[in-house]
Amino acid sequence: MASFRILTHPQHGTRAVKIGWSWPAFFFGMFWALYKRMWLLAGSLFGFIVLSSVFIPATMEGQLISNILFLGLNLTISLKGNQWYASLLETQGYQEQAQVSARNPDDALAVHANSQKGSAADIRDHEQGAHSQDQDPVGGQRDGRETERERKDGRHDGDDDENGDGGGAGGKGSGSTSGTFIG
Repeated sequence: MASFRILTHPQHGTRAVKIGWSWPAFFFGMFWALYKRMWLLAGSLFGFIVLSSVFIPATMEGQLISNILFLGLNLTISLKGNQWYASLLETQGYQEQAQVSARNPDDALAVHANSQKGSAADIRDHEQGAHSQDQDPVGGQRDGRETERERKDGRHDGDDDENGDGGGAGGKGSGSTSGTFIG
């Protein structure tokens, strides 16, 4: 399985870019760069092809030098091409969302979409859990005004009181308190 970077753009959607080696970049160099709309890389490769055909002599030694140079160039593009492509997407406004393992880019996008659905469900569950914490033990909803009124009157349990004395200074609850501390 390969690792993919998931990049999203508000208008252009989501793309998966493989991390590491790129076989299409190795075999199709300039055409791969054109397909990925990496115009500067494609132009550089074309320029390299033209310059090497002009300046390297058409002899056996020249062919060997040319083949070694092209092999080195293709190895470099294969190793760095996906990284350059991800950087290009980031300059166009894409933002990296995650890294996932998958067999191909389509599977990587599906894995990311499923994880997003899962995290949305986790958020919903968390929000529902937060709403259930707002209920008092009897089962009724606690009103925020009632708790504020209880604090003003000194009838709250003092969990969040700085002094820990169970009530405000001089309030009705400023005497000794008894109860069970749950913490």
